Amino acid sequence: MCVANTGHAHRFFASFSQIDMQPSKGTIEITHRIFTHDIEDLLVRYQGDSGELSDEVIETFLKDYIIQAFAIYSPDGNMIPLRWIAVEVGLNDIFVYQEADLQQGQQTLIIADRILHDLFDDQSNTVNLKLDGKVKSHTFQKNSKMYQISFDGRTGEYPFDN
Repeated sequence: MCVANTGHAHRFFASFSQIDMQPSKGTIEITHRIFTHDIEDLLVRYQGDSGELSDEVIETFLKDYIIQAFAIYSPDGNMIPLRWIAVEVGLNDIFVYQEADLQQGQQTLIIADRILHDLFDDQSNTVNLKLDGKVKSHTFQKNSKMYQISFDGRTGEYPFDN
């Protein structure tokens, strides 16, 4: 007889970010999916155990945290300002929505993703970049540098770190 022991289930540490380049709208739309229990752990680390966490507390914290942990740059190395759109807090997942301006003809982004790298050594963050129905992906580990993703052939680790 085989019995599953869910009390000792192995946790994995991951976040997922979808970046949609929308030339027709002139925008870059970003959606981050992060496990709720990981954000709870992060809040306890930085703010202490303050009991029940409201959606407002989580959103306020995430606004500051995501700005420091995730960034995109243009091919010339200039940071692209990200606008905060919203956060959805669910039982299992938190979705963070951001947006930026897309320059006409832009096919390349340089990405830095350190979400939860300050909390978990095994954290793995996958970023999918989508343009005109094509998708390119990169996974960031704890010591990853910035990564350039391009739809015109120039993809790889970016030579400078932010």
